[in-house]
Amino acid sequence: MQFFVLLSVVASAFAAPAPQDSPAAVPYIHMEVAAEPYVHEEPVETAEIPAEAYVHEEIAAEPYVHAEIVAEPYAHIEPVETAEIAAEPYMHEEIEAEPYVHEEIEAEPYTHVEPVAAPVVYATAPVAY
Repeated sequence: MQFFVLLSVVASAFAAPAPQDSPAAVPYIHMEVAAEPYVHEEPVETAEIPAEAYVHEEIAAEPYVHAEIVAEPYAHIEPVETAEIAAEPYMHEEIEAEPYVHEEIEAEPYTHVEPVAAPVVYATAPVAY
């Protein structure tokens, strides 16, 4: 863990810009920008817009037209052998199973240990007055 902290400190030190690499400070130059005059526009009150009344329109349904679809007859096509090597036939081999051997393992005795709270220490930076 300390190695990771050391590694992160070294990485951040190398990532920081060196004084010779930093650009020179550019002096502030004040430029006056002409402001546009304020033009007041009254907001549109949407509550004052009248709602449109609902008008029900009857839509004519299209009639059902049954179309008879003739099924094509089944035509069996033998599969084409695409592999250059023919598949080997399955040969069953009997494999002898190993018997289960139970080994008794002695359990460790339980010992309860109360947790110890670490003291709280607040680190402060050195301050010189």
